[in-house]
Amino acid sequence: MAHPLQGDASPSGSSHRVRGSSCLPVSTSSGGVSSQNRVGDTDALECLLQKPKLVLVEEPKERGMRFRYECEGRSAGSILGASSTETNKTQPAIEIQGPIDQLKRVTVTVSLVTKDPPHRPHPHCLVGKDCPNGSGICIVTVNPHNNRHHSFANLGIQCVRRKELDMSLQRRRSQNIDPFQTGDTKGIEDIDMNAVRLCFQSEFEWDDGQKDCLSPVVSHPIYDKKATTTSQLKICCLNHYSGPCNSKTEIFMLCDKVQKDDIEIIFRRGSWKASGEFAQTDVHRQIAIVFKTPTYRDQSIAEEVEVSVSLRRLSDQMESEPVGFTYLPPNPDPYAVKRKRKMKSDIGFREKPCATAENAPAAEPSFRFPPPQTVPPDAPQPGASGSAERCYSELQDSNGGPDATAILNQLLDMPSLWDMISDPSFTSAVPSGFEQEPDVASVIGSVDMNLNNQVFGSYPQDFSHYNDLQFNMLVNENHPPPSEAVQVKTEEEL
Repeated sequence: MAHPLQGDASPSGSSHRVRGSSCLPVSTSSGGVSSQNRVGDTDALECLLQKPKLVLVEEPKERGMRFRYECEGRSAGSILGASSTETNKTQPAIEIQGPIDQLKRVTVTVSLVTKDPPHRPHPHCLVGKDCPNGSGICIVTVNPHNNRHHSFANLGIQCVRRKELDMSLQRRRSQNIDPFQTGDTKGIEDIDMNAVRLCFQSEFEWDDGQKDCLSPVVSHPIYDKKATTTSQLKICCLNHYSGPCNSKTEIFMLCDKVQKDDIEIIFRRGSWKASGEFAQTDVHRQIAIVFKTPTYRDQSIAEEVEVSVSLRRLSDQMESEPVGFTYLPPNPDPYAVKRKRKMKSDIGFREKPCATAENAPAAEPSFRFPPPQTVPPDAPQPGASGSAERCYSELQDSNGGPDATAILNQLLDMPSLWDMISDPSFTSAVPSGFEQEPDVASVIGSVDMNLNNQVFGSYPQDFSHYNDLQFNMLVNENHPPPSEAVQVKTEEEL
């Protein structure tokens, strides 16, 4: 006679059908171990090894899925698989493993449960092509003889408003959806609305019409993308990707939405780890953080050191993808004096030596006409070439003093005279030999000629026949005192 744990024997007697509901160990009433008990344990182990099971071969992607409301009027999206990439999209998938010779079909019911145990029914709903309207669950039938593998495509998560939570949970109870038999949910305050799990309940139907149910299989959590408490962390960019190892560098970071009281910045290299310094007020509108880098453990490095920087959420210890940051050796020339000298040498500039009392250049004396030489009255008069000497010799007072020289020096001290001399029209009259190496006589003669042309143009140019008194009167007539007001006659007076 067949063992009660093995079920009915087949006509050939070569195989047995094993059901999950009949796989129970057998023990005697006494504490001893009998041969029948040993046979029962062997059959029970053989039963467990031959029993079909449902395995979740592709977990859902934990981050990046957005829960959408029904009122948004668009598709809730599709839950992607954990191994999904931009070029290769995958979905959560299950597989029937084990013997399936006498297995007719498998019915799989997928629902949403809470993230934390005990896994209670979650008020959010599943929507998709395999989800009956308004049910909030997904039901599929799999024929393992055709395909042991099944992927859940176009399966989305639709969130409900808070005022609809009780109604959604009541709908689950009416559908007898309570995988872990948690009973009625009295309160919903402790339910995390931004995280759910997929729960797979499988029902095996055998060839003789009997059905067996397996224990529920729960997936990894799925977090809402739009919630800052559960969203995926991401560093978008930094304004500086390097800094000195012995000081703190202020850095501006752009990132995805973060909570100012639930975030930290981690610097890491090997066994070394340090945190960036910032306050909650340094987190701007959840998308930017201003922080200071920590000093590196070795502040005497001789070459650049690459470290990683990442964001980490304090509540669930979730971290972002790291970005690189370079610690630079200490700067021996913080004011860049060597670099500036090198730049000057590259473009051909030379630094001027510092001026000291020993090597300071002497101040150039202002130009002065030399005092004229005293010439006797009966000396022969020179020709036209000696007009300068004749002019100086005769511009003397009765006592032989250099009055004319003092007047010319006073004129040279006037800024307006130098402005007149620097005029191009004035300098064009300078002899060509003046640019070379003129002698004193030629300089005096050219200046005297220019003075006669510019200042005394309306008078005779030769002052040799004027004595000192007449020359002074002539100068005073052409240069009235500045205190005298210029009288202007009107048209009526004329």
